[in-house]
Amino acid sequence: MKKNITKIIAISLLFISGCATIPYPPPSTPEVHSLPPTTSGVLAEVSIKFTETHPAGQSGFRLLTENDVAYKWRLALIDHATQSIDVQYFIWQRDEAGILLFDRLLKAADRGVRIRMLVDDLLFVAKNQSIAAITKHPNFDIKIYNPGRVRDSTLGKMGSFLLYFREMNRRMHNKLFVVDNQFAVVGGRNIGNEYFGLSKKYNFRDLDVLTVGPVVKEISHAFDEYWNADLSYPGNAMSKEATDEQIQPMREAFEKYLAQSIDNLVSYPTQPVNWEGKLKRLPSEMHAGVAHFIQDQPVTYGNEEYRLSDMLRYLSAPSHTELIMVTPYLIPGGLLERMKKLISEGVKIKILTGSMGANNHTAAHSHYKKYRRSILAIGAELYEFKHDPSPVIRDISDVEPVEAGFICLHVKAIVGDRQRCFIGSVNLDPRALEINTENGLYIESTGLCGQLADQFDTLMSPENAWRVFINENNEIRWESNSGTVSIQPARHFGQRISDFFWRLIPIESQL
Repeated sequence: MKKNITKIIAISLLFISGCATIPYPPPSTPEVHSLPPTTSGVLAEVSIKFTETHPAGQSGFRLLTENDVAYKWRLALIDHATQSIDVQYFIWQRDEAGILLFDRLLKAADRGVRIRMLVDDLLFVAKNQSIAAITKHPNFDIKIYNPGRVRDSTLGKMGSFLLYFREMNRRMHNKLFVVDNQFAVVGGRNIGNEYFGLSKKYNFRDLDVLTVGPVVKEISHAFDEYWNADLSYPGNAMSKEATDEQIQPMREAFEKYLAQSIDNLVSYPTQPVNWEGKLKRLPSEMHAGVAHFIQDQPVTYGNEEYRLSDMLRYLSAPSHTELIMVTPYLIPGGLLERMKKLISEGVKIKILTGSMGANNHTAAHSHYKKYRRSILAIGAELYEFKHDPSPVIRDISDVEPVEAGFICLHVKAIVGDRQRCFIGSVNLDPRALEINTENGLYIESTGLCGQLADQFDTLMSPENAWRVFINENNEIRWESNSGTVSIQPARHFGQRISDFFWRLIPIESQL
């Protein structure tokens, strides 16, 4: 009965929206693969310098902790690209950060760089005709991952999602940025203001890693697997009305928007600049180590042979002394038994997640909170990030002139024995571990992992996080430099009301 009601609602929404659909199934297109690594230009020069000064098989890594640094490295790589740029994201927003980066990619395409852009459809608002028009550029191609049959209408999109729920529910949560097959950025950031310090509502404390060396070849192959997957819909097939003449009005709209947003973008150059000095210093700023890129398969839900979460066991299995887990959204489920076993073997487990106040998805927090007592009962240390952290963390998260209303945790990483780590797109919740596709870097590097663990120690300090514990009366308490409280920290009373109602809705498996 419920399924029938859902179908009736879905079909009604499709009719209300006008039923303008994209061709389905999509037309077959020839496979396209990554180009060989460049051999000239400053990016190739820097990459070759790192390779020549380190043992064979080692890659280089630089943590991108500060939001402005993470964005500037993306701009630097784009501005010095000579051959190819491949980008893959779950979210690409139509705001200052999203439009500036897209405009920069278009400028790179104008000078002959091949651009391949793959974006998940769920939150991507670009219209069919605009997407198809951009693909008329000889050097710019776009694909949309697992799009709904109806895209240009909000109601139609909702109807399409409901009607084909099982197929549409699996989203591509991957994040990837590869330039000239020489450098790559992997981590938790999507493309939008809050990921790069430009949101006035909230900004994220987030994490990426910039990498160079042999692992980049693995990363490029991983991108190709998604680019050529059946679920990646060719942008040029999304509209028959698109023409290359429509690109120029888009350029003018981008320029106008960026000019009007200049007060918010004072920390970022809105036109290409020379980053050569910054790039040539990079090898001295990188930690060396061995890495492997791992990801879920780009197939429909239930058809995968393995999950990235299965491969993450290799990270925790050899840990002997310490395992640090940082995730913005925590619904551990079956992970509890595995953590309990590790603790019984003498491994100290520390978990950092967001407090309710520092969570941009209250629903996720509402279903996490019932696990607090179980996590503490197995002997793990539990910390919740504060929405009003120390000035140091504020400086990492906000970018002048913006000062956000609060700070959210968005880091997704695991560190074992301060010797190996995983940095990627994976949250520790059912949607990430069972439904969506995810990716990330497994890295063995004492230097990098030690630095990362030190950063996490800072995030878990009393200035930045609440230590959650059970007192002598078997009551949960939160302790930080703000004191000890008996109810979970929140930004305001309205959030507590929202939390109460979200907890009643049975959606944990979808979070």
